[in-house]
Amino acid sequence: MDAADDQLTIANEFTTIQVRKVFTRNGERLEIRSPKLGFVTHLDPLELECLTWQPPETFSELLEHPYGPEEGVDDIRPLSELMVLDAGRLDR
Repeated sequence: MDAADDQLTIANEFTTIQVRKVFTRNGERLEIRSPKLGFVTHLDPLELECLTWQPPETFSELLEHPYGPEEGVDDIRPLSELMVLDAGRLDR
């Protein structure tokens, strides 16, 4: 695949995202980009798998700020850390 073929765009009436597989020296990652907001993240296979462990409420909590962080940018944590915290709630 060339660079033009490896990107997938998914959109609805609320947003557009672009995803593609990227290769890093630490292995493959899924790059997820929000072109409208300018955010990008790279998730490794374990981070992607942990998304499958989450109940729908986890995603509802993430959507409390649907257009990204407005305040408290210093408090932002990696998705992997949030998933570990959420998985801890499931064990109780």
